[in-house]
Amino acid sequence: MRTLADALRGWDDGALAALVLARPDLARPAPADLGQLATRAGGRGSVALAVDRLDTAHLAVVEGLALLPEPVSRAELERLVYAAPATVATVLRRLAGLALVWGDNTDLRLVRVAKDVVGPTPAGLGPGLVPLLTAARPARVHALADDLQIAPAADSMVVATRIAAAYADPAWTRNRIDEASTAAGAEAPRLLDRLAAGPPTGRLGAVPPDVRIATATGALQHLMARGLLVTVDDRTVTLPREVGLVLRGGRTTSAPVDAPPQPTTAPAHADLVDSSGAGAAHDTVRRVELVLERFGASPPAVLRSGGIGVRDVRALAGELGVDEGETGLLLEVARAAGLLGVGDHPERGEVWAPTGDLDRFRALPAADRWVRLASAWLSTARATVLVGGRDEHDRPVNPLAPGLERGAVAALRRSTLQVFVDVGPGVAVDDAQQVVDAVAWTRPRRVALRDATVLHTLVEAAQLGVLAGRALTGAGLALLTDPDKAADRLGTLLPEPVDHVLLQADLTAVAPGPLEPVIAHGLALLADVESRGGATVYRFGADTVRRALDAGWPVAEVHTFLATHSRTPVPQPLTYLVDDAARRHGQLRVGAGEAYVRADDPAELDAVLADASLAALRLRRVAPTVALTDAPADVVVAGLRRAHRAPLLEGADGCQVSTEPIRHRARSRPAPAHDLPALTAAEAAAVAAAIRAGEHARAARPGGGRDTGPARLVQQLQAAVEDRRTVWLAYLDDTGTVSERVVDPVGVDGGRLTAYDHRSARTRGFTLHRISHVAAVG
Repeated sequence: MRTLADALRGWDDGALAALVLARPDLARPAPADLGQLATRAGGRGSVALAVDRLDTAHLAVVEGLALLPEPVSRAELERLVYAAPATVATVLRRLAGLALVWGDNTDLRLVRVAKDVVGPTPAGLGPGLVPLLTAARPARVHALADDLQIAPAADSMVVATRIAAAYADPAWTRNRIDEASTAAGAEAPRLLDRLAAGPPTGRLGAVPPDVRIATATGALQHLMARGLLVTVDDRTVTLPREVGLVLRGGRTTSAPVDAPPQPTTAPAHADLVDSSGAGAAHDTVRRVELVLERFGASPPAVLRSGGIGVRDVRALAGELGVDEGETGLLLEVARAAGLLGVGDHPERGEVWAPTGDLDRFRALPAADRWVRLASAWLSTARATVLVGGRDEHDRPVNPLAPGLERGAVAALRRSTLQVFVDVGPGVAVDDAQQVVDAVAWTRPRRVALRDATVLHTLVEAAQLGVLAGRALTGAGLALLTDPDKAADRLGTLLPEPVDHVLLQADLTAVAPGPLEPVIAHGLALLADVESRGGATVYRFGADTVRRALDAGWPVAEVHTFLATHSRTPVPQPLTYLVDDAARRHGQLRVGAGEAYVRADDPAELDAVLADASLAALRLRRVAPTVALTDAPADVVVAGLRRAHRAPLLEGADGCQVSTEPIRHRARSRPAPAHDLPALTAAEAAAVAAAIRAGEHARAARPGGGRDTGPARLVQQLQAAVEDRRTVWLAYLDDTGTVSERVVDPVGVDGGRLTAYDHRSARTRGFTLHRISHVAAVG
């Protein structure tokens, strides 16, 4: 098997389906044949995505393959990777199934571009001595060979190779380390150990240009004089790969990579964990609804830079009774769930307002509402850990601010909670740092924000009710393993919605639990919330009763609502309050004329006209009970209410017009996807079948199945990359002239060939569609 495409042609349909299941980016759209599949699987973007998802064991094997010269045998790899041979064998099978490795146990090959993805310092080991010394001045190389008593040669490249060969012997290298330690003291091994742990490069104030063993002073100079550290520039030194391997005991890592670190645990009371988590879940749902209700009535403006202002967040936190950090989480979760978005306000411009999904959301049972919120939090790519901090320009990062999406955040969140799934239900993890270490083993690459995200996930999961007491709740376990059952698991723990309140003689009503939506909406019109907790206390007043009357409720309906939904008799003071508000309500009528004020009693209109505070309305009497004004009707209504009147807005037909507060709504927009959705088994099987059909069509093509178009050129170039062969190209350059080039291909990806061009003596890119012919050289 010369290429990855050759290896894939030996796979059955089940293996192909498993490949696209593990790497769904290869299947969109379905490859035309196995050659195209191999091209995609070897592309830089796809390989980088696959490598980023590897755990420490798999990454260690990939880095080992990147360090060893090809062809690599499994025996060599087992000596280099700090893991049991059985682990290495298992990992190799999985990497082969991911199309990152191909070949047999005596000729293992890593997909070429994976070496670039891993980077120039695989496993944190620096470059080898040959490239380091080749870049150094020849005089320095000869001086080092003289100090190390290595046979001289006229060519400094030959000398560098001999020095590297000497350091390839672990015993010889250990002797040089011992010599430096004896000459310079304990500081020399400390410096070496620090660089051996990675990264292998250190920056100093100044690096001496020429050092010899006879004149060396201090740990740094003694290490440089023996080639244990090599100068990169006048301020930088690097630990050579050969020395780093010796310091790590001949392995790529200093500790075994067979299995992730296991956190220490303690038993947790499952019932207490579940009840505590249910309380947090109930509070989360209630607070998100309060946020949306408040934003529906008075939406805050969107900042010019995006997000929501600090003052709005502080005011909201005070109303909710939580800190600003949890308030930011609630806003982010509401947005991720599609319940909060950007809408247009006639006066404020763009504002944060509930979406049209709010009404459907409120109609769901409480447990289903929690599942929607928790699922949105679990899958969002927003890095909520950044909220409340400062960006790279030292500006505060507000909730809902743009640009917080990070591709790995959702996977990190799941990996964090998977630690608790693995330890099992009813078990608490003792230390948060152990969770960080476990996730670091699972996701060793892309460490930016990783540890902070893990710790922040623990806090957020507790606030949402997924965790309680650093143990996974039953609902949290279901959310991660079987989301369809999460609502059922939580629903048995949440308080049942109540259909009644307890009316008190002091003009308050006590709701002994969460109210049914219809009752909650009606009570919110009739009264204001005075306090929240296990029971919610509402207070009635003349203004609150008028609010319901303004919304179009007849006084009889108010009395019926109170009597129907109260388990206690309606107190007489509340009845009097409602009747008194209704008696005064509507005695004044406001209409368009521009507007008019109409009273049933001339004395009432006399009092309005005599009120100096209403002079700005410019009312003029046109009849004993009617006055006109050029002010708009809404301005007249607002002015009369400020003067403690109770006007009623009526239409041109004399009927009452509802003045229920406007509920602003934003357009519902789906959150942008930052990861490809996983394929189903059926979809993967269909893709494998399509690839196989394309392969059969290629074989049936006239000319013995030989590719003659662009696909054939790409395959030839891929093979040249794998075999490190020099090829001849016919290339159409920018002037429209076909030029002939001899190149050494390095990689084929993104519609471009990267190759060393012998004509220009540099590595450059060639656009694939401009290459008309490819042929092997020599």
